[in-house]
Parts: sequence; C-alpha cells; structure tokens
Amino acid sequence: MKVFTRIENVRQYPPVFIALGTFDGIHIGHQAIITRTVEQAKSKNCSSAVFTFSNHPLNVLDADRCPPLIVTNQEKVNLIADLGVDMLFNVPFNTELLQLSPEKFLEKLVNNINLRHVIVGANFTYGYRGAGTPALLTSFGSRHGFTVDVVSMVDVEGVIVSSTTIRQLVADGAVKQAADLLGRPATITGKIIEGDQRGRNLGFPTANLAIQQGLLVPADGVYAVYVNDETGRKFNGVANIGNNPTFTRQTRRIEVHILDFDRIIYGQQLKVQFLDRIRGEIAFTCVEQLKQQMKADIEFARKYYFV
Repeated sequence: MKVFTRIENVRQYPPVFIALGTFDGIHIGHQAIITRTVEQAKSKNCSSAVFTFSNHPLNVLDADRCPPLIVTNQEKVNLIADLGVDMLFNVPFNTELLQLSPEKFLEKLVNNINLRHVIVGANFTYGYRGAGTPALLTSFGSRHGFTVDVVSMVDVEGVIVSSTTIRQLVADGAVKQAADLLGRPATITGKIIEGDQRGRNLGFPTANLAIQQGLLVPADGVYAVYVNDETGRKFNGVANIGNNPTFTRQTRRIEVHILDFDRIIYGQQLKVQFLDRIRGEIAFTCVEQLKQQMKADIEFARKYYFV
C-alpha cells in the first residue's frame, strides 16, 4: 500500500475508487466501507484508495473534547493495509483543511485524483463545520465525473456500530462486547518498563506497560488477554489495569502476567488483546488475600479462555 501524508497528484495511477472518512476505529462499519471500495475497484480494474486523517479532527477543533484514540495512527495504517487498499491518504487535519468549504475540499480531491467512484458512510460529513453531506457529494460528483455510493450504518444485534459506542464499552470494561463491534479484540501496544518487582516477589511476575497518553484504556480491573511479543508469538495472559490499591500506588498502569513464561523482556513492545473482564479492581486488606485472588484469576482464565 502506498501511503501519502498530503493530497498529492496521483493521476499516473488508474482511475480511483476512494473511501472517505475519519475511520477512527477501523471497526466493522469502517471495514464494510473500505472492503466495498477494494472489491468494486478490482472489478473495474481501478485503484482503491482511502482518504482519512492521521489525527482526530477534534484535536484541532476543540482539543478538550477530543476522544481517546481507539487505535494509534500506525495501527490504523496497518489495519487499512490489511484490507488490501492500494493507496492511503493519511493526511494531518489542520486549520487549512478546517477552513475549506465542502466544495473546495472536493475540488482539491478532483484536481489531484482521477476519481471514478466515492464510497462513504451514511453519517459522513466534510468541509467547514461539517456542512458537506452525502447528498451534496452526489450532486458534486454528477458534475465532475464520479459516482457516489452511500453505505448504510452497520448494526450488531440492534446496536449501531460507532466509534462512540465502542469507546463507551471499552471504558466500562465491556471489552468482549466491544470486540463484536470492532471485529477484533480491543488492543493496546506499549513498551515494557521496569516496575517495582512486586509481582515477581508475589510469585506472579508481570510485564508493566506504559500507557500512551490519549489512548483508550479499558476500565480498571483484571482481564483475560492474548499477548504478542515483538516476533509476533502469541501467549495467554492475565492483565491488571489500575492503581494497585492494595499497595496504595497512585500511578495507573497495565500489568500483564504472561502464563507459562519466564523471560526478562524489558524494553520490548508488547501487544495486549483484551478478551474479557474477569473482575473489577479490589483493595485487599493483606498481601496473602491478593496472592490468593491472583491465583484464582489465573485459574479462571485458564479454565474459561485458554482451554
């Protein structure tokens, strides 16, 4: 997949079928739009493309209201590439784009890209103050030689799939339900940092992950997880998110106990996939209670998730 970080002239490529959207979670609704783009482009011997932003527009519009990221920008790029897209316009949203009227934004696209067909979601808006609508896009396309396909919102058992709903589910710890809407487990990738060795002293060594600022993190508690190391190998694990109230620690962190694993891996990147929440965070009255509960959590995870 060819990645562009600005709107560049790509008329040397075959005519383009392009998906437009923020695509801030690459959930199953976004996947439906992008997959349709790829399939239709292939059927017409055209190039497939996605136009999106490398940062959330609210970072520029109103940073205080900007929601936490479901995926990092690099994860977003990787997920789009996995869908078989030929070209990605992963453009930083800035004040210049903010001030473009819907017509000027579309003119910028047609002046640089040989558009044949555009695919958007039913709730797609664009241009200054989001004034652009799919109807306006269709009208513009009829004048400039491209057609438009508007994809209906996807629902799962009556729940409309949206990034807002997914964020709320993950924030509530309902990662299993969130996975149904994402089409994959909620995931956090982070570098292992050196902790206070308390888990190892308790008999349950943990890899401590630094939480990237602005990234969506599940609610405090204990989770059954899959863990991938830098080589891509997958392990079973149990992760704790929280402040470790038994020891009155104040810094929120993710601590992962990888089952049947005993290697020093400080400094490596781990990808943690959250399967389900086992329990909420508990402040124990003594260390022995904590040890017994950790043992029970691991046994529960082995029995119900890692058969």
